[in-house]
Amino acid sequence: MRGFVRPLTACVRLAASTVARVEVPSSRSGDAEGPRTRWWLVAAVGGVLLIAAVAVSSQLGSNRGADGAEAAEEAPETSADAVATEEDAAPATTAAAAEAPADSEQSASADEPTEAVDETGTELSEAFGEPEHPVSGVEPYVPSRIRLHEPGPPADVCRGALPAQRVQLPLRFASTKPEGVDHLSWSPDCRRMVFRVGSTLWVANGDGTSDLPFLTAQYGLNAPVWSPDSQWIAFSQGAIVDGERASHIFMILPNGLGLAQITHGNVLDQDPAWSPDEGSVVFARRLRVTEDDASIRFEHRIVVVDLLDGAEQVVSASTESLSAPSWSPDGGAIAYRIGDELRMVRLDDLSDSVLLDGVAGDRGAWSGDGSAIAVMSEWSDGRAAVAVRSLADPGATEEYTIAVDGPSQAASDGPPTLRWSETGEHLLFHSIDPRGSHWIYRIAVPPAAE
Repeated sequence: MRGFVRPLTACVRLAASTVARVEVPSSRSGDAEGPRTRWWLVAAVGGVLLIAAVAVSSQLGSNRGADGAEAAEEAPETSADAVATEEDAAPATTAAAAEAPADSEQSASADEPTEAVDETGTELSEAFGEPEHPVSGVEPYVPSRIRLHEPGPPADVCRGALPAQRVQLPLRFASTKPEGVDHLSWSPDCRRMVFRVGSTLWVANGDGTSDLPFLTAQYGLNAPVWSPDSQWIAFSQGAIVDGERASHIFMILPNGLGLAQITHGNVLDQDPAWSPDEGSVVFARRLRVTEDDASIRFEHRIVVVDLLDGAEQVVSASTESLSAPSWSPDGGAIAYRIGDELRMVRLDDLSDSVLLDGVAGDRGAWSGDGSAIAVMSEWSDGRAAVAVRSLADPGATEEYTIAVDGPSQAASDGPPTLRWSETGEHLLFHSIDPRGSHWIYRIAVPPAAE
């Protein structure tokens, strides 16, 4: 800017001095001298302005040349920096794309996967990308852009070490979905949890962080349950077989690999549970039976399937609805629901007995040593109660009810699954408050009477 002002100032001074040297004739001079003097005055001023214009033009040209030279000198350095930045950022970008749903506007780092997911309830096809194969309604699929992290360390909240009666669970990602969270359960090693949101199964660390969807299906997924070694998840999947509604049992690894179908046919198989040795799965089956007059009735069964050879064994059958089987820790008995009763069948002789009456929950929760079993006996808005049956003495009928204060969600999705703490002194369950926050409740279990 200084280089531009200097020539302009010099030109102005030159014009002023030129004008000053021009003699202005008096009125007594002749009339012929007036026009000639004015002509020289105009010529002098015009010349000065021309000189000023040339000076300014040359100065601007030199400034542009200098700016171009400076830009040329800076360009290699800027380019090198840009290349270095791109090279440094490439691994992180690739990792983020491999770890999370990868729309460019919704990419996320491995540390914060919850930012990588649509938080406005977008349809699954938009949020997770197209499936890797067509959805037939028989086989679920893994969203092609979902990649899971290694699980975190065992979570204290899963083990029952809560600082208060309840602690909030940070399911930030899943909590934004309008369908709600249900069927939540922890892996036996407390490093992961699995739950359902609509027609999709999700996994998270045991403390509720890093929640991600990993499996979805057209006709819905239900009742995910962990294997005893925390490596597999069994679940039921709806399907259409021969034009009829059906459902089958599947198993899968929590990273979305190893999907295997366990049961087949025109059946309604639900509520799987693993045997302690992981060699078998028990489930509830509803079977259509066509009578001679073409009418249809349903038979209900509790079935055990061997995972090695696929052989099935019916351990209980009824015309009433049977559901929610669970295996005792010693592998010798299976508890299940029939109506509002919790019953137990011994596998050595298939003898059947009633454990608890008037229950509201689905699956009975066995204590780690098999000395007690618990189930929700009440689950309504603002009220909850747990029924516990002691099994330490085979001939005893000791049972008691524990009232629970705090849960305020109406039981629209049914009572939650109970879990015993490692010490056997507490029971844990998951609940959602009206604002959509997730809480884990801990209730103390009185010691068995001696």
